Amino acid sequence: MKDRLNPAQKQRSSAVIRLGQGAGFCLFVVILAHPAVADRNLVAVLSGITVLLATVWLTARQWPPGPGRGPVVGWLLAAAWLGALFSSAAVHGSWHLQALLPPVLSVCLLWIGTHVGRSRRAARTVLLFLLAAAVAAALHAILQHVGLDPLPRVDEFPRRVVGPFLNPNHLGSLAALALPVALSGFLSLCSRDGAFPSRTGSAVGAAVLVIYSSLLLAGSRGAIWAAIIGGGVVTCGAIRALHRQSRRPAWIPLLLLAASLAGVTQLLQERPIMEGPQGEVSVGQRLQALSNMTGEASKSDLTVLHRKILWQAAWNMFARNPVLGVGPGRYPSTGEQMLVEMAEDPRVALLSRLQRLDMPRFAHNEWLHSLAESGLAGTIPWSLLAGLLLAAALASEWTGSDAIHRGALGACCAVLTHSLVSYPMYLPASAGCFWLLLGILVSTRSAGALNLS
Repeated sequence: MKDRLNPAQKQRSSAVIRLGQGAGFCLFVVILAHPAVADRNLVAVLSGITVLLATVWLTARQWPPGPGRGPVVGWLLAAAWLGALFSSAAVHGSWHLQALLPPVLSVCLLWIGTHVGRSRRAARTVLLFLLAAAVAAALHAILQHVGLDPLPRVDEFPRRVVGPFLNPNHLGSLAALALPVALSGFLSLCSRDGAFPSRTGSAVGAAVLVIYSSLLLAGSRGAIWAAIIGGGVVTCGAIRALHRQSRRPAWIPLLLLAASLAGVTQLLQERPIMEGPQGEVSVGQRLQALSNMTGEASKSDLTVLHRKILWQAAWNMFARNPVLGVGPGRYPSTGEQMLVEMAEDPRVALLSRLQRLDMPRFAHNEWLHSLAESGLAGTIPWSLLAGLLLAAALASEWTGSDAIHRGALGACCAVLTHSLVSYPMYLPASAGCFWLLLGILVSTRSAGALNLS
């Protein structure tokens, strides 16, 4: 393919590949920026600005207008989202940098991703850097679990596995989005016409197992559900691709991977990973509690009760300020007032009595948090932006795509699923992966996309 490109196309191809390498490396650094060594938020900002400037320079110097830049309606929605956020900040005098900077960087990463996605090789490079970082983070988490942590811990969860993060949910969020990417690569190797590449396949299969192990050790139920959804999207896409091409997969590697995943689950089943009200909680008990969000079990699950209080507080804020919310970054301060007003709620009384009632920075649901801080004006644009782009990507998956597209799609679906019970859009690693991969999906489905080798 590359030999048939003219000199100008070869130059643009090389530029896109270098951009993919730079974006992937920055993602790698952000994911593994241990809090004992560096501030991950600062690393993310500096890395994002660096890649953004490189993209602007390459666009101005070498890339004429062409396909693969994303639909115009997407950029209008992005502009509306940022406009609503700054309007809310102006109305409420709420210029919190930590609340305003993530959305700005998210739009920039989306734009960068549309350029990276023009080259299959560049997109693959980003996914490989993501997988390498996820495997390194997972190995770090496993070492923590067995008491061999190579770095000093500065987190507030001494009985939990956090890897290079400050919170086990952050580790779970990364594992949940990386697992579909690794799974997509393995399923792709199993569907090739030739023999299954044992060396490469073994490496990718090992990556799946290591990331899966860290997901279980993190003990984040929301992340586990996210991985299930993301992995389901990838698996359905792979089955659809095999059906369209009238192929049969390599069954032996698939059965070996399934047996290995079951073996890891059984091996870790009795391992204690956290401390609960009744004592130590094992991996098996955490898995059994996956369905506690609904039904009678939700009434006695303290984590679920706490989430529901946070969601109720966010909804009350939105109800009082439905258009522009209470202002970016004002959820915790306004939430404290809401808790006082909700003092008669039996859930609030129970959590207060057990000293489990606190008002964190986020509502642990991206949509409710957005409604609380920026109202309908800020929530509708970004929800439509992500929803429409993912719907288009799903449609492309049905008509045919490749492992790169499937992996990126599965990862994005996993992040959105985790957004229902957590705040991945404000985590540098998870948010960076989501918006960069979403931009890649935009290009992979656009006319003329992936036309550079």
